[in-house]
Amino acid sequence: MALQVTTDVGRIHTAEFQEALAERLRQDQELNDATFHKASQAVARDFGERRSPRRHRRTGGLYHPHSVLRLGQGIWVWMKDATPTDTTQWARTSSRNTVQVIAAEADKQQYALDRTDAFRANPSCERLSQLEEIVFHYRQDTLDDLAFDEP
Repeated sequence: MALQVTTDVGRIHTAEFQEALAERLRQDQELNDATFHKASQAVARDFGERRSPRRHRRTGGLYHPHSVLRLGQGIWVWMKDATPTDTTQWARTSSRNTVQVIAAEADKQQYALDRTDAFRANPSCERLSQLEEIVFHYRQDTLDDLAFDEP
């Protein structure tokens, strides 16, 4: 599906991609259950993100009774009902998530810096695929671990 809406220079415009996906979903009745499941996951995730505690301008605090603390392992608690144990668990989960996000971002930044340097050192490489194959010796392996259905 993504390949069908990819431009000749490798760009995917998400609005076109989403429309193509919507059309595909409309045509295949078997996908309805999976679609509803994914949609409910997305709505729940969005709800949790929107209800995550944020610093309030008026009070300067994080508390709001209708916020939710995500405790991990699929457990959330309304902030107004949080116990001392819940608050501690939320803080631990938040710290662990922050460390993972920072580590992942550091990996991405290092990757980008390495490739930028390699592009400068190898001006004949005009696309990342060339650079990866020539300089970094990339060889395509199975995509099973990435859950790709198509390239």
